[in-house]
Amino acid sequence: MDSNGNQLERPSVVVTRAESQSTELIEAIHGLGFKVIARPALEITVPDDQGASLRRALQTLSNYEWVILTSTNGVSEFVKASKELDIQTYPKIAVIGSATEKALNNLGLTAILSPHQHVAESLLEIFPSPEGNNNVLLSVAAKSRELLPTTLKERGWNVLVVHSYKSIRPKQFQPFDNDEENAEFIIFTSPSTVINFIEMYGKENIPKQIISIGPVTSEEVKKNNLKVCREANPHDSSGILQCLKEFVNPM
Repeated sequence: MDSNGNQLERPSVVVTRAESQSTELIEAIHGLGFKVIARPALEITVPDDQGASLRRALQTLSNYEWVILTSTNGVSEFVKASKELDIQTYPKIAVIGSATEKALNNLGLTAILSPHQHVAESLLEIFPSPEGNNNVLLSVAAKSRELLPTTLKERGWNVLVVHSYKSIRPKQFQPFDNDEENAEFIIFTSPSTVINFIEMYGKENIPKQIISIGPVTSEEVKKNNLKVCREANPHDSSGILQCLKEFVNPM
């Protein structure tokens, strides 16, 4: 309440993460005292080949020295397909992101390589040079960045890229007019959330205070002549929450 005893309206945050992945983040934002407006700008679905290329690769998994997983969705699909094929032995696994590593651990597997910064560039900084078996299985979303496979190939790795899922713009979505909602903040968790939100609702409905999950997402924001007010560090949900805390309690 304010000094006059009136109930203060909680500041609003627009969350654009896919509905299937946003529950914990939304609960945590509520816990910080914000009102949440959920407007998912992504929908996770099966790849065009229904996962056939991933299953084929898993049938010869022993041929690979490394598996690289770059997202929680990639982990989920990789482990699910592995269990269906009753795979017992795995190559060395590298991941990008603490959430990806946690998802892998929760499903009973362990990564031996995880960069401090949760971006492909940081994994490339620590990924070893090929020795002997130089085959890498890279399980990613359709239309993922080409940086990782291209650079690994340049370094002498044989890289098989398989699409374990794809992210699409939701076919059905709720309306959003920020003149009515008056949201102060918006969280973008991938370049696709930026692109899709603009297509769904227009730039004019983007709240002024933009929080980006990391540098790749920030770059997409800037491409659209918008300004990132905070970039999460680390580049995950904990970093996003820290950004919101800084707005509430600035140093």
